Formats: sequence, C-alpha cells, structure tokens
Amino acid sequence: MDDYPELHPSIRENPEPRMSAVSLAEFLILKADPQADVLHNSRYSQTNIRAAYASARHGLRLYNLDPRRPIGPLNKVKDTLLRKAENPDLKKRARTSYLRSAELIDLFLLRENALGLRALPLAKAPRFEPLDVAGLELSIQPDFMVEPPNGRIGAAILRVTKAPDPDDCRRQSTKDERGEHRREMARYLVAMLEMLLNSQPAFRGRVDRSLIFVSDVRLGEKIGAGPGHDGLLRDIEAGCRQVVSLWSDVKPRPSILKKDD
Repeated sequence: MDDYPELHPSIRENPEPRMSAVSLAEFLILKADPQADVLHNSRYSQTNIRAAYASARHGLRLYNLDPRRPIGPLNKVKDTLLRKAENPDLKKRARTSYLRSAELIDLFLLRENALGLRALPLAKAPRFEPLDVAGLELSIQPDFMVEPPNGRIGAAILRVTKAPDPDDCRRQSTKDERGEHRREMARYLVAMLEMLLNSQPAFRGRVDRSLIFVSDVRLGEKIGAGPGHDGLLRDIEAGCRQVVSLWSDVKPRPSILKKDD
C-alpha cells in the first residue's frame, strides 16, 4: 500500500510470525503491555545490533567444549575486553559493554561449579532451522549438545543476559522476584529445547529430558524440567497460536519510522 509507513533503514519487518525462544518465553510470562513490546520488537527487528556479550559468550563456549577446561584462553578473552575498554575514543555505551563482558567471565568462573556443565560431555550445537509451532516460526538455538556415549542426547543454553538482574537491587523481595522471573523463563526454554530435539531425526540419539537444561550465570543455577513441564509444552503451543493471531495487527511505532529529511 502506498500509504504504508516507511521504516527506518536499520529496521527489518518480519511479515510472517517469527520469534526467538527467549522472546517467546518473555511473551508467555509477561502481562499485556510488556507482551505488546515483545510482539512489536519481534515483528520489527533492528538489523545492526550485535548480540550482547558476543565475545564473552564465544570464549565461554570454547572453554566448555574443551574437556580440559583451560583457563588461559578465557583469561586472554577477558584481557582483550579490558584493553578495548581502555580506549579513550570509545563511547560510554561501548566501554560499558566491554567491561560487562569481562565481568561476565569472572562471574561464570565464580559460579561454574553450580552451573552443571563441567561434568558433562558437551559438543558444539549446530545451527537449527526454526520450528513451525502452530504457524509460528520459532528459533531455538542451544549453546551445547549433551551427548553421552550411551545413545542419549540433550541440549543446554548458557544464559548470560543481565536483565532482570537479581544482584542489582536492594530489597530482598525484588531480588526474589527477579530470580523467579529468570527461573520461569528458563523452564520455558527447557521445554522448547525438548520440542526442538524431539523434532530432529532419530539418528541424533534418544532424547533424555534429564540432559536438557539452562545454566543461568546470573543466578548461579542449573535449571531443568520441573514438575509442571508437560503443562509448559501445552502453554507454548497455545502461546504460539496467540502470537500468530495477533501478528497482522502489530503496527510500527513512530520511533522506528524513517524520519523526514
């Protein structure tokens, strides 16, 4: 249509319903107004954003894939991040990003034993095609495959995102609330990982729910399937149907439109 608003060049519209696993987990646990934000940002996504903590995540993946868990290369990643942060020409946002990535590595090492990764036979996860769940293209990308020699298979996500950060608050009640928010998201991610593995050819191995988990660095916890796991699977399918039904009504907000010259 000629009168359809023109988006800013940094914004890409996804005309068909598509979400990441993290976005869907957020959508499922949030109330109406934040849900609208998730929907909007999934339909109209920015094209020039580098994934948060990308350098630190890459170093942590390599560290965990090596059975020897050599600390030297991980320290080199941290030292490189700190050197980059010292550049006086950096903008504040970039400097903060480098410093937070370095802090993330320290936090991981401090909490490593509680994250449940060290004792497991981890393999590099391939890039998986999106799943079609009730008409929604759902992108589920584990950080690791768990492949013991007995023919079973699992998968793990290393969750490093800062928000909501339980440590960045004074009141215990707020800390508890943020922690439970992260745990609930993790439980949905575990359910989506199981859906992903069950959709794969049988030659990959027999899916073992006990080998599917999220290691949350901010919480210092390994979170697996809980008592209500089967109900979460049903919730995910219902949530996907809801997203599909709402998708065409999501309009671009003024903040992402192309500005007049």
